Amino acid sequence: MMPLGEILTYLYTWTPFLLTGFALNILISVVAMAVGTAVGWLLALLRVSPHPRRVRFSLMITEFFRNIPTIVFQFYLVFLLPVEVIVPSTGIILTFPAWLKAALALAIAVVGFTSDNLTIAMEEWKQGNHTAAFLFIPSWTSYALIIVMASSTASIIGVSELMSRCNTVINAIGNTNLMLPIYLYACLFFFGFCYPLTLLMKRISRILETRHAGTT
Repeated sequence: MMPLGEILTYLYTWTPFLLTGFALNILISVVAMAVGTAVGWLLALLRVSPHPRRVRFSLMITEFFRNIPTIVFQFYLVFLLPVEVIVPSTGIILTFPAWLKAALALAIAVVGFTSDNLTIAMEEWKQGNHTAAFLFIPSWTSYALIIVMASSTASIIGVSELMSRCNTVINAIGNTNLMLPIYLYACLFFFGFCYPLTLLMKRISRILETRHAGTT
Protein backbone atom coordinates (compact mmCIF):
# COMPACT_ATOMS: atom_id res chain seq x y z
CA MET A 1 0.00 0.00 0.00
CA MET A 2 1.40 3.38 -1.05
CA PRO A 3 1.85 6.03 1.67
CA LEU A 4 -0.75 8.79 1.57
CA GLY A 5 1.88 11.47 1.06
CA GLU A 6 3.26 9.69 -1.99
CA ILE A 7 -0.26 9.28 -3.45
CA LEU A 8 -1.02 12.96 -2.99
CA THR A 9 2.28 13.89 -4.62
CA TYR A 10 1.48 11.80 -7.68
CA LEU A 11 -2.05 13.22 -7.91
CA TYR A 12 -0.76 16.78 -7.64
CA THR A 13 1.90 16.18 -10.27
CA TRP A 14 -0.51 14.67 -12.78
CA THR A 15 -3.44 17.04 -12.13
CA PRO A 16 -2.77 19.34 -15.15
CA PHE A 17 -2.62 16.29 -17.41
CA LEU A 18 -5.89 14.95 -16.00
CA LEU A 19 -7.59 18.35 -16.19
CA THR A 20 -6.79 18.56 -19.88
CA GLY A 21 -8.50 15.20 -20.34
CA PHE A 22 -11.54 16.35 -18.38
CA ALA A 23 -11.73 19.45 -20.57
CA LEU A 24 -12.11 17.07 -23.50
CA ASN A 25 -15.00 15.39 -21.67
CA ILE A 26 -16.68 18.78 -21.40
CA LEU A 27 -16.03 19.55 -25.08
CA ILE A 28 -17.54 16.22 -26.13
CA SER A 29 -20.60 16.91 -23.98
CA VAL A 30 -21.08 20.46 -25.29
CA VAL A 31 -20.90 19.33 -28.93
CA ALA A 32 -23.22 16.39 -28.23
CA MET A 33 -25.80 18.62 -26.55
CA ALA A 34 -25.57 21.28 -29.27
CA VAL A 35 -26.00 18.86 -32.18
CA GLY A 36 -28.58 16.69 -30.43
CA THR A 37 -30.65 19.66 -29.26
CA ALA A 38 -30.66 21.24 -32.72
CA VAL A 39 -31.88 18.04 -34.40
CA GLY A 40 -34.32 17.29 -31.58
CA TRP A 41 -35.72 20.81 -31.81
CA LEU A 42 -36.44 20.33 -35.52
CA LEU A 43 -38.17 17.03 -34.80
CA ALA A 44 -40.23 18.66 -32.04
CA LEU A 45 -41.37 21.34 -34.48
CA LEU A 46 -42.52 18.61 -36.87
CA ARG A 47 -44.32 16.77 -34.06
CA VAL A 48 -46.48 19.79 -33.24
CA SER A 49 -47.17 20.38 -36.93
CA PRO A 50 -50.80 20.16 -38.13
CA HIS A 51 -49.65 17.92 -40.98
CA PRO A 52 -50.04 14.20 -40.06
CA ARG A 53 -47.26 13.06 -42.39
CA ARG A 54 -44.75 15.35 -40.74
CA VAL A 55 -45.85 14.14 -37.32
CA ARG A 56 -45.49 10.47 -38.32
CA PHE A 57 -42.10 11.13 -39.88
CA SER A 58 -40.77 12.92 -36.80
CA LEU A 59 -42.10 10.20 -34.48
CA MET A 60 -40.40 7.53 -36.60
CA ILE A 61 -37.07 9.38 -36.55
CA THR A 62 -37.37 10.02 -32.80
CA GLU A 63 -38.00 6.33 -32.11
CA PHE A 64 -35.02 5.43 -34.29
CA PHE A 65 -32.66 7.74 -32.41
CA ARG A 66 -34.08 6.79 -29.02
CA ASN A 67 -33.32 3.10 -29.50
CA ILE A 68 -29.74 3.27 -30.80
CA PRO A 69 -27.10 2.27 -28.19
CA THR A 70 -24.60 5.14 -28.11
CA ILE A 71 -21.64 2.85 -27.41
CA VAL A 72 -22.42 0.74 -30.47
CA PHE A 73 -22.87 3.89 -32.55
CA GLN A 74 -19.44 5.13 -31.46
CA PHE A 75 -17.82 2.08 -33.02
CA TYR A 76 -20.02 2.50 -36.10
CA LEU A 77 -18.87 6.09 -36.59
CA VAL A 78 -15.23 5.10 -36.13
CA PHE A 79 -15.48 2.89 -39.21
CA LEU A 80 -18.04 5.01 -41.08
CA LEU A 81 -16.36 8.41 -40.89
CA PRO A 82 -12.85 8.79 -42.31
CA VAL A 83 -10.10 10.53 -40.38
CA GLU A 84 -10.07 13.35 -42.92
CA VAL A 85 -11.82 14.37 -46.14
CA ILE A 86 -10.54 16.72 -48.85
CA VAL A 87 -13.25 19.04 -50.18
CA PRO A 88 -13.23 18.73 -53.99
CA SER A 89 -11.77 21.67 -55.96
CA THR A 90 -10.78 23.53 -52.78
CA GLY A 91 -7.95 21.62 -51.19
CA ILE A 92 -9.62 22.16 -47.82
CA ILE A 93 -9.15 19.23 -45.46
CA LEU A 94 -11.94 18.39 -43.03
CA THR A 95 -10.86 16.21 -40.11
CA PHE A 96 -13.01 13.89 -38.02
CA PRO A 97 -11.10 13.29 -34.78
CA ALA A 98 -12.17 10.50 -32.46
CA TRP A 99 -13.59 12.93 -29.88
CA LEU A 100 -15.96 14.36 -32.52
CA LYS A 101 -17.17 10.88 -33.42
CA ALA A 102 -17.84 10.22 -29.73
CA ALA A 103 -19.76 13.50 -29.46
CA LEU A 104 -21.91 12.65 -32.49
CA ALA A 105 -22.68 9.24 -31.00
CA LEU A 106 -23.79 10.78 -27.70
CA ALA A 107 -25.85 13.34 -29.63
CA ILE A 108 -28.09 10.49 -30.74
CA ALA A 109 -29.46 10.12 -27.20
CA VAL A 110 -29.92 13.88 -26.91
CA VAL A 111 -32.04 13.93 -30.08
CA GLY A 112 -34.60 11.56 -28.58
CA PHE A 113 -34.68 13.36 -25.25
CA THR A 114 -35.06 16.80 -26.81
CA SER A 115 -37.70 15.69 -29.29
CA ASP A 116 -39.88 14.18 -26.55
CA ASN A 117 -39.48 16.83 -23.88
CA LEU A 118 -39.44 19.89 -26.12
CA THR A 119 -42.65 18.71 -27.79
CA ILE A 120 -44.33 18.72 -24.39
CA ALA A 121 -42.89 22.16 -23.64
CA MET A 122 -44.17 23.53 -26.96
CA GLU A 123 -47.65 22.17 -26.31
CA GLU A 124 -47.68 23.71 -22.84
CA TRP A 125 -46.58 27.04 -24.32
CA LYS A 126 -49.39 26.96 -26.89
CA GLN A 127 -51.87 26.38 -24.08
CA GLY A 128 -50.55 29.41 -22.22
CA ASN A 129 -48.73 27.41 -19.53
CA HIS A 130 -45.47 29.28 -20.00
CA THR A 131 -44.04 28.37 -16.60
CA ALA A 132 -44.64 24.68 -17.26
CA ALA A 133 -42.95 25.06 -20.64
CA PHE A 134 -39.86 26.53 -18.99
CA LEU A 135 -39.47 23.34 -16.94
CA PHE A 136 -37.79 21.99 -20.05
CA ILE A 137 -34.70 24.06 -19.21
CA PRO A 138 -33.76 22.39 -15.90
CA SER A 139 -34.60 18.95 -17.29
CA TRP A 140 -32.40 19.67 -20.32
CA THR A 141 -29.55 20.77 -18.06
CA SER A 142 -29.91 17.66 -15.92
CA TYR A 143 -29.70 15.54 -19.05
CA ALA A 144 -26.59 17.47 -20.10
CA LEU A 145 -24.94 16.37 -16.86
CA ILE A 146 -25.81 12.76 -17.71
CA ILE A 147 -24.07 13.27 -21.05
CA VAL A 148 -21.01 14.67 -19.25
CA MET A 149 -20.75 11.47 -17.22
CA ALA A 150 -21.42 9.33 -20.29
CA SER A 151 -18.61 11.09 -22.15
CA SER A 152 -16.15 8.81 -20.35
CA THR A 153 -17.23 6.02 -22.73
CA ALA A 154 -15.25 7.86 -25.42
CA SER A 155 -12.15 6.16 -24.04
CA ILE A 156 -13.21 2.89 -25.72
CA ILE A 157 -12.54 4.39 -29.17
CA GLY A 158 -9.19 5.87 -28.18
CA VAL A 159 -10.19 9.38 -27.06
CA SER A 160 -7.69 10.74 -24.54
CA GLU A 161 -10.31 11.97 -22.08
CA LEU A 162 -10.12 11.81 -18.29
CA MET A 163 -10.60 8.06 -17.73
CA SER A 164 -8.20 7.22 -20.54
CA ARG A 165 -5.60 9.53 -19.01
CA CYS A 166 -6.08 7.85 -15.64
CA ASN A 167 -4.96 4.62 -17.29
CA THR A 168 -2.02 6.46 -18.85
CA VAL A 169 -0.94 7.75 -15.44
CA ILE A 170 -1.16 4.29 -13.88
CA ASN A 171 0.89 2.77 -16.68
CA ALA A 172 3.45 5.60 -16.55
CA ILE A 173 3.99 5.21 -12.81
CA GLY A 174 3.95 1.43 -13.06
CA ASN A 175 2.25 0.89 -9.72
CA THR A 176 -1.21 -0.70 -9.65
CA ASN A 177 -1.64 0.46 -6.04
CA LEU A 178 -2.37 3.89 -7.49
CA MET A 179 -5.36 2.55 -9.46
CA LEU A 180 -8.03 3.09 -6.79
CA PRO A 181 -6.81 6.57 -5.71
CA ILE A 182 -6.53 7.82 -9.31
CA TYR A 183 -10.02 6.63 -10.22
CA LEU A 184 -11.47 8.15 -7.06
CA TYR A 185 -9.69 11.38 -7.95
CA ALA A 186 -11.27 11.26 -11.41
CA CYS A 187 -14.68 10.82 -9.77
CA LEU A 188 -14.07 14.06 -7.88
CA PHE A 189 -13.67 15.88 -11.19
CA PHE A 190 -17.11 14.76 -12.33
CA PHE A 191 -18.65 15.30 -8.91
CA GLY A 192 -17.18 18.80 -8.55
CA PHE A 193 -18.56 19.80 -11.94
CA CYS A 194 -21.96 18.09 -11.86
CA TYR A 195 -23.13 18.35 -8.24
CA PRO A 196 -23.31 22.18 -7.97
CA LEU A 197 -25.22 22.34 -11.26
CA THR A 198 -27.56 19.61 -10.06
CA LEU A 199 -28.38 21.58 -6.92
CA LEU A 200 -28.91 24.73 -9.01
CA MET A 201 -31.29 22.97 -11.41
CA LYS A 202 -33.26 21.46 -8.53
CA ARG A 203 -33.69 24.91 -7.04
CA ILE A 204 -34.79 26.37 -10.37
CA SER A 205 -37.22 23.48 -10.86
CA ARG A 206 -38.79 24.07 -7.46
CA ILE A 207 -39.20 27.78 -8.23
CA LEU A 208 -40.83 27.05 -11.59
CA GLU A 209 -43.09 24.38 -10.12
CA THR A 210 -44.17 26.76 -7.36
CA ARG A 211 -44.98 29.47 -9.90
CA HIS A 212 -46.85 26.96 -12.06
CA ALA A 213 -48.90 25.82 -9.07
CA GLY A 214 -49.68 29.45 -8.27
CA THR A 215 -50.91 30.19 -11.78
CA THR A 216 -53.18 27.15 -11.81
